[in-house]
Amino acid sequence: MQKTAAISEAWARKYPEQVVLVITKSADNRINLMAVGWVCIVSDEPPMFLLGIDDPAYTLELIRENREFVIAYPSQAMAKEVLFAGTNHGHQIDKGKVTGLAFETAKAVGVPLLADAVANFECRLVTEYRPGNCPLVVGEVVSSSVNADDSILRLINAGSGYKLQ
Repeated sequence: MQKTAAISEAWARKYPEQVVLVITKSADNRINLMAVGWVCIVSDEPPMFLLGIDDPAYTLELIRENREFVIAYPSQAMAKEVLFAGTNHGHQIDKGKVTGLAFETAKAVGVPLLADAVANFECRLVTEYRPGNCPLVVGEVVSSSVNADDSILRLINAGSGYKLQ
């Protein structure tokens, strides 16, 4: 049986949810990372993802400038780095360097892959929408890769307050 609830109470019950790292690169080759929970597949032909990225995120600025990005599904071992990436702004920080994460050259875009991720999706910007207060970015997947080790588990957000596991 259902009961009427405030949206905040209902949202608190939506966990667990996925979390990804959106990787971008600045003109001076700094690697920027942003943890994003608002992500979904919106097309399988061609393959496309949708991301909700708040203004004035540096990641959104770089996506608009370069029109490409990588969506990486981090492993459980990356919880500390993902939390850092999601709670610090990249305008003044080289998050790629500060986190100590390893990167690899992508095949189709100029943004690197997260080397130890469960999966990486190289994307080119298709469009951006603003149906509410958060811009929605749609990217077409132009190449994808997976970790060679099938036993590595994906990081999830298990609850409000960033309960990453």
